[in-house]
Amino acid sequence: MNIEPIQIVRRSDGILVNAQLLSNLKATDLLMVERQWESSRQSLHQRLLGSSIDRRRWPQSLHWDWKSKAQLLGQLAIGGYGIVESSEWQAVCLVDCVSYHSRLAGQLGKPLVYLDFIEIAPWNWNIPELGQNGTYGACGMILFDRVVERSIDEGFRGRVGLHALPQAEAFYQDKCGMTPLGKDASKQDLMYFERF
Repeated sequence: MNIEPIQIVRRSDGILVNAQLLSNLKATDLLMVERQWESSRQSLHQRLLGSSIDRRRWPQSLHWDWKSKAQLLGQLAIGGYGIVESSEWQAVCLVDCVSYHSRLAGQLGKPLVYLDFIEIAPWNWNIPELGQNGTYGACGMILFDRVVERSIDEGFRGRVGLHALPQAEAFYQDKCGMTPLGKDASKQDLMYFERF
C-alpha cells in the first residue's frame, strides 16, 4: 500500500485537515471500510424510513456493500484508492485499467481508466432534509483527480470513463469536466461519461 499526505475540508468551519490518500488497496481494506460504514449506513436508512423524504431523493449508494466488492481487488486489472483521516475511511473507489476503451470522438477505441465504484462515507453525505451536513468535503474530487493521474501514469493521457448514478451526473459534468455520452442499457440505463 502506498500512502500520500493530503488535506480534506472540514465543512463545519472550512479548515483543511490532514489525511492520507492510500493506493494499492487490498481486499481487507474494503472489509474495514464496510465495518466502519455499516452502522452509519443502517442508522441513516432508519432515519430516512421515518422521514417524509421521497425515496428518489435518498442517497443512491445507500444499499452498497464494500464487503461484496472486496473480491474485485483480487483481479489483476482492478485497483483501489481510499482516503483515511484519524483511522476512519472517508472515501474509497475502485478502478479498472484494462477492460474499457474510449467512446469519445477522436479517442475511439483508445484505452482508459474506468472508475467502477466511488463513494464517500455516509457521515460525509449532505442530506439537508435530515439536518445532516457532511463532515468532510473534497474527498470525491481528490479521488477523481487521483484516477486521472493513474490514467496519465498508465500512458492513457488522462482518459477516464464511468457510469454515474443520477444524483452524481451534475458533479461529473460540472465539477469534473466530463462529457455525457448517453444512457447505457447494459449498465442499468446509467449515463456514461468520459473525460479526456
